[in-house]
Amino acid sequence: MTYSLRILSLGLVLALSQAHAHTEGLAVHPYLQSATPTSIWIKWETSSGDESIVEWGTTAELGQQASGTSETGYLLSRIHEVQLTNLAPDSVYFYRVRTGDTYSHVHKFRTPPLASAEKNSRILAVSDMQRDSSNPGKFSEIINQGVLPYVQQALGLELHDGLNMTLIPGDLVDNGQDYNSWRTSFFSPIAALASSVPLYPAPGNHERDTPTYFKYFRLPENGTPGYEEHWWYQDHSNIRVLSLDTNTNYRIDEQLVWLDKVLAETCLRAQTDFVFAQMHHPHKSEMWIAGETDYSGKIVERLEAFSTRCNKPSIHFFGHTHAYSRGTSRDHNHTMVNVASAGGNLDYFGEFAQRDYTEFSVSEDEYGFVVVDVTAGDNPAFELKRISMGDEQVPLNSQIKDTLTVRLNNTAPFTPEILAPTGQVPASCANAVATLFADPDKDLFGAAHWQLSSHCDDFSQPLIDTWYQHENIWDGVDTRAGLAPNRFALGQLTPGAQYCVRMRMRDRSLAWSDWSQPQSFTTTDSAQLTDNLLQNPGAELGTDSWLGEGPLESLTDKACGSVSPYQGERFFAVGGVCDNERQSGRAYQRVDISNWATSIDNGTLKALYSGMLRSWGGSDIPAFALEFRDADLALLSSTPEVKGGTASWQAYVQEAPLPANTRYIDFVLTGQRTSGTDNDSYFDNLALKLAEQSDCATVSDQGPAGVAEEYITQQPGNSANLLQNPGAEAGIQGWSGAGPVESLAAQQCDSIPPATGERFFAVGGVCAGESAQGQISQTLSVQHYSRLIEAGRVSVSYGGQLRNYSGKDVPAIQLRFLDNRSQRVSDSEKLSTTAAQWTTLSGQTLLPKGTAYIEFVLQGTRNQGSDNDSYFDDLNLQILVD
Repeated sequence: MTYSLRILSLGLVLALSQAHAHTEGLAVHPYLQSATPTSIWIKWETSSGDESIVEWGTTAELGQQASGTSETGYLLSRIHEVQLTNLAPDSVYFYRVRTGDTYSHVHKFRTPPLASAEKNSRILAVSDMQRDSSNPGKFSEIINQGVLPYVQQALGLELHDGLNMTLIPGDLVDNGQDYNSWRTSFFSPIAALASSVPLYPAPGNHERDTPTYFKYFRLPENGTPGYEEHWWYQDHSNIRVLSLDTNTNYRIDEQLVWLDKVLAETCLRAQTDFVFAQMHHPHKSEMWIAGETDYSGKIVERLEAFSTRCNKPSIHFFGHTHAYSRGTSRDHNHTMVNVASAGGNLDYFGEFAQRDYTEFSVSEDEYGFVVVDVTAGDNPAFELKRISMGDEQVPLNSQIKDTLTVRLNNTAPFTPEILAPTGQVPASCANAVATLFADPDKDLFGAAHWQLSSHCDDFSQPLIDTWYQHENIWDGVDTRAGLAPNRFALGQLTPGAQYCVRMRMRDRSLAWSDWSQPQSFTTTDSAQLTDNLLQNPGAELGTDSWLGEGPLESLTDKACGSVSPYQGERFFAVGGVCDNERQSGRAYQRVDISNWATSIDNGTLKALYSGMLRSWGGSDIPAFALEFRDADLALLSSTPEVKGGTASWQAYVQEAPLPANTRYIDFVLTGQRTSGTDNDSYFDNLALKLAEQSDCATVSDQGPAGVAEEYITQQPGNSANLLQNPGAEAGIQGWSGAGPVESLAAQQCDSIPPATGERFFAVGGVCAGESAQGQISQTLSVQHYSRLIEAGRVSVSYGGQLRNYSGKDVPAIQLRFLDNRSQRVSDSEKLSTTAAQWTTLSGQTLLPKGTAYIEFVLQGTRNQGSDNDSYFDDLNLQILVD
């Protein structure tokens, strides 16, 4: 209450000072730039007038004055800037700007702390707010309905205390040469934030290298002489922020030389624990491959090497692609985050050529922003949060969709041990098994890396070199869900050969274990029933025996600017190289296997399938898969695609059990073009064989030798409350739906006191927008529990405190269980009451098989009066593992 009164009294002082504001002449309201512990730049634009005055002080009465300069903006407008100096570190100041009779409102900012103070920080990163004519108000919504409520309600802080800087990796406007768009589509929507939190942009391609960009921004001038404000760095507490210019004219060696120098100096700077870099163009972009640039890759390589060499984790923020993606480098403590889109037209799944990179564990076609909480002191760390505003079809109310925590002082996981294969094993039983993931810090499993070699003393050129992360969210589905982290299929190996396997594991704070001791094994012959069942498997007979819409071509050596065959005189190209080029192509061969019907239906047969794949330069994506069909050619099931795409021929080998009733197998080839005009998806030496299911040995899970069970954290366990903002203390953050929904204080709009805390939810309308029916929800993923859900071992406990006003209206809670395509599987029991006092309701139920998401639904039904008095507080959703 004391805090609330302080804020109220301060608000009254500010309100009195605002009465003297005369803002009509302000074309751009004041915004902050380049803050240091003892100085800050303040800029604004007026429709006329040269005077550049900032009145400032440590209270709302101000009392001091500083002057600066102005320059011509557009026509008669003037862009003003004033630097305040001799400020105290980590201190709050009040200010307003003045040009003649034009005054701004009084605003506040906090100076950065000294690095020696080891103070925590919070960084906002948001990009690609360029106006989309179909959604012209989206950027304003992101800032004023997303960022501001998140800081002021969810965090309970004023802007100058809740955020320290705003990073913007490019595309601030749609056309940098359109002067008015700077005012209307960028500065106007961001005004409330920029007046209290310094802005730090990097130029995007839509800025068009216009002089206007450099007039509007006063950025650190520590870049290469002659390129000031194109690239620069800024220190804040234990972070060093780097900003790069990846636009075409600036992809030059001078920038890389500067970057090398700054990183070398940063390596030795004891005050810096983390490096955050921003640039517009991605080096890898899952959602829009055409946006990638090799120059950005050179920057990333330097950041990766820096983090490993100097033991200082790094991030690079980027945009350009209008979707969120978050990934990590395999061999370095480096994170990559696309923080778009804050207004630019979304890049949806399937809209462009896309690629599911192993480095990226999450991609979402959505609007939103990123917040990074940085801890300084003895145990530095950063926690990254993606706060989603949904998409055009399903808007979300600032829901936290993704998080990552990286600690500087992080103990590596326990070294895993190889349990299988060992000794002699059938070639088709080469399924590798390691000990369960275990971590001294009790971190959860993050990633695994497997290598297979012909010799245990040489892994320099492994036969298999594969890694995967704990999750891979692609088009809303976690493709890693249900896959055991410590088990990996090596594929069909050559009988009678000697191999050696090793692996390592990573925790979610990005520390790798040591490699396991290599384990040797020898393969024996499999019971193979057939030779290759494919006709014309290497294109030597043209396209004979292959069907489909194609286009399918049988090419000779380097025909039409292609490549050489892997073997023989010809190879396949799917998608068009010489003629009829398409973005995607498909061809298949149908194989009749009805002669083996009895064995198939008894479950004793499997398919062995393989091929050589490549593209031209490593961009386009050849892939093959099997489709299993019954006697009527109805599709029974299909295997996941085996994807290639390297710039040289690579062998790919897989196996799959045959479903009962299979009578035909379609061997399907697909080609996906990601760049250029040709679809360079190439295939050679394809094969399909049938073999008996081998009697493979069963290997039980166990932890590393000598490691206590408490450190084995591979399997997810019981959860805490999964709901965001379960008691309305952060407004309506995290909850979405038709509503209406309100976060009410005690007796607000003649309602009631909360059950606990300061606020509670009303669903259906009390203060405004009253409706007979109201509904909101929060959807949570449980895909990482999928193996346990399918085993019938996961329950959910749910409930909360519910009541109405007079005993008539009906608040209710219900769970909806959804599959990985968001289709409803089933519903839980509905919890409801007509009590006129707070009543605790709870339920528990087993999660049905197939559940990937839980939708926690609040419903309000009005039965009397004009208000819908359906109230909720202290909501709860927990996972319980048997």
